[in-house]
Amino acid sequence: MNKFYALPLNSVIIMMVFAILVWAKLEQVANKNKKFEKWWRCVNIILCICSVFLIIRMTLLGRVSEQRVVELMPFHTFTTMSYNKEASRTLLMNVVLFLPLGLALPYIFKCAKNDRQRWMYCFVTGCCISISVEVLQYCWALGLAETDDVICNSLGCALGIMANVLGREFK
Repeated sequence: MNKFYALPLNSVIIMMVFAILVWAKLEQVANKNKKFEKWWRCVNIILCICSVFLIIRMTLLGRVSEQRVVELMPFHTFTTMSYNKEASRTLLMNVVLFLPLGLALPYIFKCAKNDRQRWMYCFVTGCCISISVEVLQYCWALGLAETDDVICNSLGCALGIMANVLGREFK
C-alpha cells in the first residue's frame, strides 16, 4: 500500500485544512491584484496537472498486478467498518486525494459561460478521472475497483470545488 494511505488521519486532515486556508488567502490576494491574478491562475493550472499526476502515481503506478476484482455495490465499504479498521482511512484518503484537483480545476475551465457551468465541468471531469482510474485498476488487475472509490473521489473533488467557490466569495 502506498505511504500516503499510511499517514495518521489527524495529520492528513490538519495538513489539508492548512493547505486550503493558505490557498484561500492567496485567492483573496489574487482577487485584489490583477498582476498576481495571472500568476495565481498559472499556479493553479500547474497544481491541477500535479494533482492528476499524483492521482495516477497513488492509484496506478508502483502497484503489483494481483487479481482482477470489482465491487459495484455503492457504500459497500461502509458496511465493512465494524470489522475492517482500515475502511474509514481508505474512504477518507480517497476524498483527500481528489480535493486538490477540485480546488484547481476551475482555473482550467475559464471558457465556461458562467460559474455554475464551470463547476459542473469541474465535477464531471473529476468523476471521469476517478472512473478512468477504477477502470484501469480493473483492466490491469491492480487491486479492487470499487464504486465507493468513485463516490469518495467525486466527493473530494466536489469539496475542493466548494472550497474554491468560498475562496472566491470572500474578497
